[in-house]
Amino acid sequence: MGTLNVDAINDAAGSITALDVTKEIGIWQFVSTAAITAAANLNVTGIAAGYDYLVHLEAYCPTTDAGYLWMRFSDDGGSSYEAGASDYGWSGTGYGAGLNDAADSEIQIGGNSYASGNDAASVNTMSIEIVNPGGSSEHTTCHFHGVIMYTDVSTRDVNGGAIMIGSTAAINAVQLGWSTNYGTDTFKAQGDITVWRRRRS
Repeated sequence: MGTLNVDAINDAAGSITALDVTKEIGIWQFVSTAAITAAANLNVTGIAAGYDYLVHLEAYCPTTDAGYLWMRFSDDGGSSYEAGASDYGWSGTGYGAGLNDAADSEIQIGGNSYASGNDAASVNTMSIEIVNPGGSSEHTTCHFHGVIMYTDVSTRDVNGGAIMIGSTAAINAVQLGWSTNYGTDTFKAQGDITVWRRRRS
């Protein structure tokens, strides 16, 4: 099973053509987009210091039924992703039901109250904001919000947040995959993943 890599820097200088990034502070700047392929993981690499990042998944779906979307961080450019038993703490709610884990090997996007189905009509959307991932003096945090289609094809609003509690190292890559068999079970070849970033100063 392959990996879909989405580089978070869209040119060699790391600049955005349509904006003067020395002045545009607090505005989300488009970085890149890619169609989601039948890959086991979606990797967002090239995350730079000095920015917050927004990762948006549109119309995505698991190939295997009843999957929870997981996320992991990397501090070595995506060569490996942190997966220790207490690397992350997360909390999520789905349609009024909540769950959390103070020490886990992954971030469960939206908690694990409701799993995504793989029916032909199933589509999900999720926006994940990662706060100051390039900082090395504090734990990287994120929050997320979206809508999933449950295994019975009903819709569920999900939201939550997470902290990388295992380290304060600067994060420069993010990986997404499925709980059913992480790194093996794939996304369906549908939808898109888009990345934006926002200058912090």
